[in-house]
Amino acid sequence: MEYRQSGNLIMIRLHQDEDLFESLKEVCAACKVEVGILVSAIGMLKQAELNFFVGTGRYAPVLFPEPMELVSMTGNVIRQGGEYNFHFHAVLARRSKETVAGHLSKGKVNVTNELVLVKSDIKAARELDEATGLMALTFK
Repeated sequence: MEYRQSGNLIMIRLHQDEDLFESLKEVCAACKVEVGILVSAIGMLKQAELNFFVGTGRYAPVLFPEPMELVSMTGNVIRQGGEYNFHFHAVLARRSKETVAGHLSKGKVNVTNELVLVKSDIKAARELDEATGLMALTFK
């Protein structure tokens, strides 16, 4: 993993076989990210898990073990209770150019990932939304 920070902008390069989420936790901790916006992520993932919302706080996970192109990923990160909570949506492409998309919950780097994260001073958290069963974005 490599990263550089300039002001509120953090550019990150992840390497083969690194766990996407564990690596991002390390970068966020080192850069003291409380709230961040992932504005760009490209590269390749393997062992990616996408979740699809099926209602009232329930998700249906689908594991994609094969290497897939990470076409796009955006979302946010919030540090809450000392832990990092990532909410990312990704578009992945197979070699056939077929794409799949959803809420990314797992993934390992295949070859490389390049990410751009922006730190924010907006105070935000995640709280249970009773109507949907989701941990929804809230502002403090």
